[in-house]
Amino acid sequence: MSHGSGAGRHLAATAVVPSALAAVLAAALFAVLTILLVACDSGANPSAGSPAGQPAAPASPASPAALSPAPPPAPSPADEGLQGRTETNGFFQPMRYTAVDGDTWEGIAAHFRMTPEILKSFNESPSVTEGQVIDLRGVDVPQLGAGGSVTGQDGQGQFLYRASAGDTPAGIASRYGVPLYALRIANLNLLTGREWIPPAGTTVVIPNPPAS
Repeated sequence: MSHGSGAGRHLAATAVVPSALAAVLAAALFAVLTILLVACDSGANPSAGSPAGQPAAPASPASPAALSPAPPPAPSPADEGLQGRTETNGFFQPMRYTAVDGDTWEGIAAHFRMTPEILKSFNESPSVTEGQVIDLRGVDVPQLGAGGSVTGQDGQGQFLYRASAGDTPAGIASRYGVPLYALRIANLNLLTGREWIPPAGTTVVIPNPPAS
């Protein structure tokens, strides 16, 4: 056996190793490229949603009716007040009202913070007519807490009121349109240390009576 042939076999074996390694590397590179291509295809054509790297398509626009705000509730008509003439007494309390066309018991009562039933009890007319003078206090009508009656006037023009059973200072003050404190001051001689309840038959002075 010659040294030349042995050296040739060694060189041939040495050359086979790089070739096999190159084949393995090529196969691995091919596999990696195949995986990348498959991944790119799946990203370019997804089964659902928008393409990769692109914004999602906007949702279909809502109908104009859904976008427009709900209309505000219709405003209630403003209370323009009564157009007739209101008479007050010296304490600026309303005593009488002269009606105009279009006035109603409900409207007048609401304006003066009363109920229509109470207002009607002070007035005999079944309906409101233009020019009618409406009693707002029921001065001439006995009522709850003020069932007595006026018997005359004193030297200063103040009413002298004869109390009945069940009368109260608040009821009398309301009927004649005077503040409670003024009624008490005008009747200091009747006050006691407790709550003032005038006995039946007691004469109570009504300060600053309404003009007749």
